Amino acid sequence: MKRHLQSFCLVLAFAIGGSAGGVLVAAPVQGAELSQYTKKMLADLKLDPSILADIDQELKVPPAWIAAAKKEGKVRFAGSYTATEWPLFIAAFKARYPFIEIEHQREGSRAGRVDKPLIAFMQGHVTTDIISAVGSGMKQFRDAGALTDLSDLPNFTRIHPDMRAKDGLWIGERLKAWCMSYNPKLIKKQDMPARWEDILTVKALHGRNIGIANRPHNWVLNLWLAHGEEWTRNFLDRLVSEARPQMRKEGTRAVVVLTIAGEFHAAIPSTARGVYDYAKKGAPIAWHCPEPVPVTISELIVVKGSKNLNSAKIFLNWFLSKEGQLHQYHATTGSPVHKDLQDLGLVMYANETKGKALAIRPPESLVTVFPKVQKVWNATWVRAGGPLVSKTITKVKTKLTAVEKGGRGLRFKVKGGEHKVKMSGSRSEVTIGGKRSARSKLKAGMECEISYLGNGNEARKVSCQ
Repeated sequence: MKRHLQSFCLVLAFAIGGSAGGVLVAAPVQGAELSQYTKKMLADLKLDPSILADIDQELKVPPAWIAAAKKEGKVRFAGSYTATEWPLFIAAFKARYPFIEIEHQREGSRAGRVDKPLIAFMQGHVTTDIISAVGSGMKQFRDAGALTDLSDLPNFTRIHPDMRAKDGLWIGERLKAWCMSYNPKLIKKQDMPARWEDILTVKALHGRNIGIANRPHNWVLNLWLAHGEEWTRNFLDRLVSEARPQMRKEGTRAVVVLTIAGEFHAAIPSTARGVYDYAKKGAPIAWHCPEPVPVTISELIVVKGSKNLNSAKIFLNWFLSKEGQLHQYHATTGSPVHKDLQDLGLVMYANETKGKALAIRPPESLVTVFPKVQKVWNATWVRAGGPLVSKTITKVKTKLTAVEKGGRGLRFKVKGGEHKVKMSGSRSEVTIGGKRSARSKLKAGMECEISYLGNGNEARKVSCQ
């Protein structure tokens, strides 16, 4: 699954050849007739309008799609755009396709974005047309027969084969590379490892000078897929015994902050965005990618049985065009995946991934491969002195005294003392009044039954009245 590409975003590069789908017709608005929103976007990004000279060719779709879309209803899109980002992103699409309405349903939790639409499908209802970032839920959608074949999208074959389902049931939305952050005051760029195994010989990183967050699904799984089980086991054994890193209880953002503070020289894993936000404020932090570059995919699916299928496909085809990708970048700084946009300075830390092999993590591997990786990692984590998380589930009936960070943390009374739990957007199940809900809906004062792994750890289930 490794590829030598011009930059990591090139994994969604165009293939040579024509579009799929039979006879095509140009989209309603020609490339020369760019909307005011696209013109402003290009001006903001300091790009010449000629970059979209061939947009009408990119957006050719079958005439039947256009005709059918004009008779369909509102497309429901479960995504993660903020209230500020969505209007900025979607305005150009509305101008180009005024007869298609896309309703963005922002869902911060996996339960709301993925689980609820799947449960509804299994009960015979389609409540959401398009879903992003399905992740490990992909197997459940497959098993339920809930996925629509998207291989007839004109732009489908312009996506790198590793970034789309071979059977056409999902397409890549955006990519994220998980590499290393480091403090340039403590270690020089030229001393950072060129490949992951070079960590074993870079003495400046040995002796508790690396902080590792407990997130193996974002990099160890990728290396396992790229190099195999034997290589990965050997690498982890030597990493622990020779480099002697610090195994940290904090998350990926927190270990970046600790690197800035000088707690260690470097941290694993870190994203470009997680580093850039601090670096632009002058903090001593930089981003570095050993080879192969671990890459995760955010996927897009269309729920089978959608009554707005043609509208959904037209939207997805636009999303993958240069115009759609540029508007996504303008609204969210999400790295564009179009091959013709790679050399425009729109990708953060582009030189860190340029020309390097990739270790790609397809969504299915979270179910098919990761359980074995997790067992190996857990043994390594414990042997290296990583903080243990209780496996004993505690269940209490209590009242929430505080809800922090939009539901990411809860406080409540237990036998006269106060306990705190973390709320995962994907692993912590929330029900309110007997119905599945998002963690953001939890409020102080609610009477709840909480199942959790002990004070300070993660909640498994929170059921409130």
